[in-house]
Amino acid sequence: MENFCIYPKLTRLKKLFGRTILATVFTLFAFAGVGQTNLVINPSFEDTVNCPAATDQVYNSAGWTNYSDQSPDYFNTCTSNSDVSVPNNWGGYQQPASGNAYCAVSAFFPNTPNKREIIGSTLSGSLSIGTKYYFSMKVNLSVNPASYPTYACNKLGMRVSTVPFSVSSPAPINNFAHVYTNSIITDTTNWTTIFGSFVADSAYSYIAIGNFFDDSNTDTIKMAVGTPPFIFAYYYIDDVCVSTDSAFAASYIYTGIQEVSLNENFNIYPNPVTDYFQINQAFTEPYDLIIYNALGQQLYQENNITTNNKTIDAAAFIKGILLINIKSGNQSTNYKLLKQ
Repeated sequence: MENFCIYPKLTRLKKLFGRTILATVFTLFAFAGVGQTNLVINPSFEDTVNCPAATDQVYNSAGWTNYSDQSPDYFNTCTSNSDVSVPNNWGGYQQPASGNAYCAVSAFFPNTPNKREIIGSTLSGSLSIGTKYYFSMKVNLSVNPASYPTYACNKLGMRVSTVPFSVSSPAPINNFAHVYTNSIITDTTNWTTIFGSFVADSAYSYIAIGNFFDDSNTDTIKMAVGTPPFIFAYYYIDDVCVSTDSAFAASYIYTGIQEVSLNENFNIYPNPVTDYFQINQAFTEPYDLIIYNALGQQLYQENNITTNNKTIDAAAFIKGILLINIKSGNQSTNYKLLKQ
């Protein structure tokens, strides 16, 4: 770890694009050369494969998965299950730092030595060796004293890797992370930002979030005493960012693209996509289609489409976010797909 800092007590902020034309959005992506790009796919966990139906379903947040042999959780307003809803859920009450969703990890289990919950994802591109990168994420301590004894801990952070981890091959707990905090995070109301930097010494393609330090190297505070069965330090996670721009990463807040009324006439699926996806339209007006990658580079264009069911071959597109613009008459709508 080269450095780190914490910005405490960040109240919930939420920026929304107005009816910004797509060209403006892609202009922001085009500044990748100066670092105005987040390499984390689905950084605020907004895009879903399915709404979470129970705990232990981080895989329902598009692009994210379990990098440990434990059971990290995913929370979203879209669910009907009160255990994994937002803002009220089994861990307590917390509004998202942005959007409608967040994930959570148990960073310390005092009764299960060196066990950790860790989440991970594929970055939108490999890191460049010798380049300095900045990392940030927002965290909030969950405390539900009516049900669970709860701890707070330090060492929360992130590490990047050249290979993905999984339940069968979990991320190692070997006292190393590229960015982490030595401060014990105890704020249960506001979101705290963890921020730091590192220089890539390999072409890393994967990111993992959690506590990678063993119990003897993790400091804790017991926050509340309730009725077991569980004892842990449980943290909500939101707004994850990796960028070459320090200011962009330090102040990162997820912003979604507001879709205009034309959106309700189109259905694009599946999401995530592997080889092909479908564009179904509910009306008969012709439309123009442009597909960009996350850097604003045009991948595909077709004008005057009149079919109600259009198949797009995405096999040759690189992994990452696909930005889709559909125009019909004087209306325009934008979509995001995750290419796996």
